[in-house]
Amino acid sequence: MKEKGFLSVATTLSLLVGVLVAQTYNSTVAIMKELVENGEYHTEVRPLKDQAQVMRVTAEFEIVSIVRIDDVTQSFTANGFLLLNWTDELLTWDPDKYSNQTLIHPVPENIWRPRVVLMNTLEDRDLFENDVAPVFINNKGYVSWVPGSLIPSSCELHMADYPFDKQTCTITFLAMKYTTSELVFVPGSVKVKQDFFIKHGEWDLTDTSLNVTDRLSGYWKGSAIQLTFTMKRRPAFLLINIVLPVVFLSFLNLLVFLIPAKSGEKISYGITVLLALSVFISIVSGMLPRSGTEIPKLTIYLFLLLIISMLTVIDSIIIVYLAHKDEEKTSYLKAKENFKSLFSKTRRMTQTVTTMMNRAHQEDCGQDEVKEPRRMTPSILDILKRVPQVDCIQDELQESQVADSPHPRSASSVNSKDEANQVKGSKVTLTPPGVNNYRLISKHIDRVSFFVFFILWIFVTLGFLCSMSF
Repeated sequence: MKEKGFLSVATTLSLLVGVLVAQTYNSTVAIMKELVENGEYHTEVRPLKDQAQVMRVTAEFEIVSIVRIDDVTQSFTANGFLLLNWTDELLTWDPDKYSNQTLIHPVPENIWRPRVVLMNTLEDRDLFENDVAPVFINNKGYVSWVPGSLIPSSCELHMADYPFDKQTCTITFLAMKYTTSELVFVPGSVKVKQDFFIKHGEWDLTDTSLNVTDRLSGYWKGSAIQLTFTMKRRPAFLLINIVLPVVFLSFLNLLVFLIPAKSGEKISYGITVLLALSVFISIVSGMLPRSGTEIPKLTIYLFLLLIISMLTVIDSIIIVYLAHKDEEKTSYLKAKENFKSLFSKTRRMTQTVTTMMNRAHQEDCGQDEVKEPRRMTPSILDILKRVPQVDCIQDELQESQVADSPHPRSASSVNSKDEANQVKGSKVTLTPPGVNNYRLISKHIDRVSFFVFFILWIFVTLGFLCSMSF
C-alpha cells in the first residue's frame, strides 16, 4: 500500500512538472497570434457565435478602504476592485496543441470588455476606459477582468443625528451601449467582499450588499450593478472636541448669576460665554452641509444654548442696572442730607453773627453814656474770630431770653435745647435715608434667574442627549 501510494504521488508530481515544463513562451505567443491578433477578432462585437443570445457577465466587488465621506459636499469615495467574469466563445483552444498551455494574459484593449460607467459619479464617468488591469483567459474562454480605481460618488447624507449618525451610500455601475436583451449582469455574491478591507478611523462599515437592477431611460433599458454600504460614525472625537465643551460652556453660563453686581465682571463674563458659544456654532456649521432636508439636532441644541446665553446677558444687564440705580439713589439722599445740614449751619452762623453785632453796638452805646472812651465798632474780622464761640453765645442768649421771659419754658423749648446740646457735643449725624429696595430686588432676581435658567438648561441638555441615544 505504501509503495502504491508513493507511486501515485510520484506520478502526479511528474505530470505537473511535465505540464509546467511544457508551457513554453512560443506556445503562449502562438495562442495570442492565432486567437487574439489574427485580425478576425473584433473588440466591438460581443464574443458570441449566436448574437441572438444574451451575454451574461458575473459581477462582484472587493472593497479595499473607505477613502473619504465629506459631510459638506455630500460625497463618498471608496477604493475597490470590480470583478467581472464572462465567457468568450471566440477565445478557446485545445491545450494539447499548444504544449498544454491553459492560461493567457492579453492586453485588455485587445479583447472585448463590457463598457461599465459610474452613474452617480462626481468626476470621470468612464472610470475603466483606459484601465490596464490584468485579464485572465483560460482555454475554455472563461475571461476574468478586475479593474480597480478610486470611486468618487455622490451620497445623500442624513445629518439629523450628527455626530451619532448612520449613513447609507450607494455606488451604481451601468452597462452602457447594450440593452438587457444583449447584456445582463449576474451577481456573483450578495455581499461586497472585504478580504483586503482596511478600517477607517471615523467610520465603521456595518453592512454591505450587491444587487443587480434594470435602469430605464425612455425606450432603453440597461443592466446595472448597485453596491450599498451602511456605515456608522465613531462619535468619540466630535463628542470630546465639540459636544462636551459646549455642554460645559453652557453650564458655566449659569454661574453669571453668582457673580456680585458690584464686581463689575457680571456682564463681561456673560458676553464672553456668549462669544464662545458663537465660535462653536461657526465651527459646527463649517462641518455640515449648507443645504439639506433635515436640520442637525446639534445645531438646534447650540442655537437654544445661544438663546439662553443671550437671555442671561440681558438679565445680568437688568440686575446691574438695578444695583447702580440703588447706588445713585443712595448718593442722592446723602447729598440732600448734607445740603440740609450745611444750610442749617449757615443759617445758625448768620443769626449768631447778627446777634454779636447787635450786642457790640449796645455796649458801645452804654459806654458813651458814662463818658468813657468810645470803643470802635468791631470789624468783620473780629467777629469771624469769635465764630468758634457761636454755639456758646447762642446758648447764653437763649438762657437770658428765657430768664427775662415772664412765662416758664415749655416742653418744646426744652426739647429744642436738648437737640442743640446734642449737636454741640458731637459732629452732625445724618439722618438715615429711606429704605431703598432696588438692591434687594436685584439679589432676588439673581437667585430666581439662576434656578430658572438651571432648570431650562437641564431640560434642553437632557432632551438633546435623549434624542441622540434613540
